Amino acid sequence: MQRVSGHRLDDLEYLDANGIDRDEVSACLARIFNEMIFGHNAPLHCDPHGGNLAIRKNESRRGLRGGHNFDIILYDHGLYRDIPRDLQRSYAKMWLAVIDGDMGRMRKYAKEVANINDEQFPLFASAITGRDWSVLNSEGSVLQTRTADEKKEMGDALQEGLLADLVQLLGQVPRIILLILKTNDLTRSLDENLHTRQGPIRSFMILARYCTRTVFEEQLEELRARGSLLWPPNAFRLASAWVGFLRVEFKLGAFELWLSLKRVIGLKGAEFSAPGM
Repeated sequence: MQRVSGHRLDDLEYLDANGIDRDEVSACLARIFNEMIFGHNAPLHCDPHGGNLAIRKNESRRGLRGGHNFDIILYDHGLYRDIPRDLQRSYAKMWLAVIDGDMGRMRKYAKEVANINDEQFPLFASAITGRDWSVLNSEGSVLQTRTADEKKEMGDALQEGLLADLVQLLGQVPRIILLILKTNDLTRSLDENLHTRQGPIRSFMILARYCTRTVFEEQLEELRARGSLLWPPNAFRLASAWVGFLRVEFKLGAFELWLSLKRVIGLKGAEFSAPGM
């Protein structure tokens, strides 16, 4: 067993002193846990919390693809859980609905993912996104940084009895969903503590890319089950699926380029919104 030490991911003094980009730390963290949730050979860590994560400087990674100068260390590998493929796909569709601000699809996939009824849905939506229910009903709203007013409203609601309702709700959802919620909460908390220039937007873009690819893989699987992809009806469906996939990929790529440009000139993520988003 190897002993590996490091600093807390939200040790801003250490990050800044060693020239470690906070935005890149946030992005790497998002990729690590999204790979666990949506990947094929990376089961979900069962005890994700700040004490099980660390960071250390590693200049040797500069020459590798990505060019980061750090390693993220994950401790306590005692227990992992595999997420069923059907659950991965429904969860991906639910998040794409959240990003689109599509309440109908959100409700549909929340029921598939965690058997959430219409009465429970607003509370579940807030729990999984960390956002006030009132801001989730428009496209792209979840990508915006939480305002001080929104944080206060959520804190007040928890003090007024919402916390008890939340505990009761979480007691009814499948255990694997609780692990996913815990993972979401950890990454969201660390992302806020890092005080990144881009806010939560880039992490959501990474999530959206994983979700889009998961849904596209399902479409390909369904097409193969129908027979040869060269059969004209299947070829048409394949072309349609590709167009839909590439449209989203292009949109995400353009938005990430916009974020990179903003980072270069030092703008905060909340100061501008990308064109067409």
